[in-house]
Amino acid sequence: MANMSYCRFENTASALQDCLDAVETMLEHQGKNEYGEALYGTERRAFEEMIELCDNFSNYANSVLEDHGETMYEDE
Repeated sequence: MANMSYCRFENTASALQDCLDAVETMLEHQGKNEYGEALYGTERRAFEEMIELCDNFSNYANSVLEDHGETMYEDE
């Protein structure tokens, strides 16, 4: 199920933080998760896809901030 547009970034940021925590665990355990397992199959492919997606997101988001940063935020 897709995220609702009004909470897309909030929900995704929470999920991405969970993934970052998992990567930190992998760094501490020679590339394995907290159960001593390495990534394989579809999970490894998704991991590699996330690397590319995060790189693209960072590039695009920085462009949006540079071009529209002052106008993209509503008063909170």
